[in-house]
Parts: sequence; C-alpha cells; structure tokens
Amino acid sequence: MIDCIYLIRNKAAVDATILTKDKVIPEYAKSHGIALENIAAIGDEVTDIPMLEVAGLGIAGAPSNAQKRVIEAVRKLPNGWVSPEGVEVFNAFLEFYSLAGQRGISHVVSDRDGVLVSKGDLSRGKEYLGLLQQMGAEGRPYVTALTGSAVSQNKEFMEKYGLVDPSLRSNPAIRENPYLVLAENGLIHINVLTGEALNFSKKLNPDLLKRLKQEFEPAVAMKIEAEVLDEFGLRWSGSYDDQDGKIYIPPKLGMVTFNIPRHVKGKDYRNSEESEKLRDRIISIMAETAENRDIPYKIL
Repeated sequence: MIDCIYLIRNKAAVDATILTKDKVIPEYAKSHGIALENIAAIGDEVTDIPMLEVAGLGIAGAPSNAQKRVIEAVRKLPNGWVSPEGVEVFNAFLEFYSLAGQRGISHVVSDRDGVLVSKGDLSRGKEYLGLLQQMGAEGRPYVTALTGSAVSQNKEFMEKYGLVDPSLRSNPAIRENPYLVLAENGLIHINVLTGEALNFSKKLNPDLLKRLKQEFEPAVAMKIEAEVLDEFGLRWSGSYDDQDGKIYIPPKLGMVTFNIPRHVKGKDYRNSEESEKLRDRIISIMAETAENRDIPYKIL
C-alpha cells in the first residue's frame, strides 16, 4: 500500500508522485510473472538511481552521458554496466540491449530522455521501430520505455519511434503485452495497439491520489504564483512548447509536476544556478503544503 507522496527534483522539473521508478520495477515483474534477474534497467539521471539499485536486477546500466552520480552509483553495483566513453544515448542503449540479449535477459526497461532520446532529438525512431518489430524472437528482449512525462508529452515520441506503427500488431510479444510505454513513472500504462491509457495509480491509493490532485496541486500552484513568479521573473505557460521564461504544469493523472523553464531570454536555464534556487524553492513549498494538510511525504 502506497501511504505517502514522494517529492523529487531533477533538471527538468520538480515532481510530487505516489509512485517512483524503483517501485515500478518489482510491480512490473510481479504483474508479468518475470523474475527480477530477467529484467535489465537503464537510466541517466539521479532520479533513476533507486531504480537501478533495485536488488536482484539482471543488469543495471547507464550511458556515458549519464549524470556523474549515476555513473558512480552504477559502477559500484555487482550487476552494473556503463557504456564506453563517447558511446552515448541511443548508441549506448543499443549496446545495453545487445548485452541483455547475450545474457539471456528477457525484459529491458529504459528511461526515455537521455537514453532513447537526446535533448529532443527524435532521429533514431526507425532503428527503435526495427527493434520493436523483432523483440521477443530468437532471444531478443522485450523493451519498455519508462518515463516521468505525461501521456500527452509522449505523443511525438510514440509517433517518431514507431510506437503507433501498424506493423507492431504482427509481433506476438506485443499482442500479448501491448503496454510499451509506462508514463508518469509507471503510473500510466499506454497500450500502443489501441492508444488506451491504463491509470494504474487508481489501484495504489485512490484517496491519496485524490488529495494529491485536488488539494495539494492547486495549493502549491497558488503559493508559487504568490511568492515565486515575480521574484524569479517568470510566468505560467499554457503549452508544453512554450517554456521560455515560463513554468509549465503538465496535465498528469497521477503526479503533480512543475516544469523548470527551458530557457530565459534565449539562454539555457535548467543548468543555471538560478534554476537550482527555483527547484529548492518549489520543493520547499511542496513540503510545507504537505505538512499543513497532513499529507505524509518524503523528499528524495
């Protein structure tokens, strides 16, 4: 039973969620009848570390472009693998996928941004589609993309990476399990054959989910508007594509997310010292809001 919300900051956003990636992996294994030793996971951000450290995983991997703390953590693991220097993002994923097949791993779970996709570059879609068409045959592992982004934020990724291609229907492994994208940290399972989004979060703790979305989210947004926007010289954004000097709130079903602006006045913002202050301020407001409303929470 999930009994608290988790507050998480990363480069792109500050999140409040009732499920984290490390808890998704055991649930995924249990629901599909897979031993953890037959699952390999790869990620690149510090928020992926708990997932990669799940005990019993067959392989835990990181591309060489991963954040330093991720690489350090993975190298300490007995089942850890880091791609050679210069082998980054999708190329690293392909090496990891090949290694998983060689070791008899049946399922690969991959983070999306920083592993399958590099800074919005969706040019490797044809190769990914080719992999999906063949997975499950001749020892090729089944692969699932795990991302913190909302269903709507995965639309272009799914289109460019062949996840809506009619040819997928001919693969028996996909017909058996068509949920090839796990959005919102695994809370929302997207059926690539029908487009249906299965809201797994409703099964975990519906009362906590209701409080998170109906009480917590508007209260945090109100406080950010009153105390943060003017101080940081920012505004709200009404569109995912408009994040220049603006904070965007994605339409998520099982999480609360405040996206950090991509740019301010044309300059990169997410890697700036000012963005670190913004993340700290937002997560502080989240913690204060949770305390005031008696919502159990943990900061990760």
